[in-house]
Amino acid sequence: MPMVTRVLEPVATPAASATELSQRIRSEYEEMPCLRLTLPQASRFWNVDRETCQAALDQLVDEGALVQGRFGYMRA
Repeated sequence: MPMVTRVLEPVATPAASATELSQRIRSEYEEMPCLRLTLPQASRFWNVDRETCQAALDQLVDEGALVQGRFGYMRA
């Protein structure tokens, strides 16, 4: 039987709403208060492109929900 390889496509595209993603991110940080992710890690974790992820994380930083520290984004 041949091996089938599946490639994961990004869940969100650059046109996807950063607001929707920020709600997902906020809930993950609420469930895991010690979560700390860099932008590349966050992009892989939520399976989105870096630009969309950056916009969502920036929104949460602007709202005061997250802070960007030396080792990544974490709860404020």
